[in-house]
Amino acid sequence: MNLCMKEVCADNWKAIALLSVTEEQQPFIESNAYSIAQSMFEHEWKSVGLYDGETLVGYAMYGPKRSTGHIWLDRFMIDQHYQGQGYATRFLQILLKQMTETYESNQIFLSVFAKNKTAQRLYEKFGFRLNGETDTTSKVEGLVMELNLKNRK
Repeated sequence: MNLCMKEVCADNWKAIALLSVTEEQQPFIESNAYSIAQSMFEHEWKSVGLYDGETLVGYAMYGPKRSTGHIWLDRFMIDQHYQGQGYATRFLQILLKQMTETYESNQIFLSVFAKNKTAQRLYEKFGFRLNGETDTTSKVEGLVMELNLKNRK
């Protein structure tokens, strides 16, 4: 695998917008088209395509949440055709490394749909823990998970 992230741009935004999750997963995450539009108007968010070589396999959006300044992995998805191949684990590792290098913060936040136990287990493997809060700022309401980077080192 030759994994890399590429910023969303004029050359790739349509392909990224067309990535999809399974029908059962659709209630768990905003559409990529919505997320790309959000990042175009809310400039704190960075939108990236997730690639294996030249093959687009997923999408992520991360940055500081305007209301709190906390660093969030706000969107993360692997296209349904590439799920179950280890991409989520590998890209989460890459994203967390990029985020810790880019932002000076001891914490990273994300939210997960309560019924999305698969994603919750993945995040827990990386040290994320539910913090008792609910994220109601997005179209999809989720349970807030927090990664304390001080405790990881």
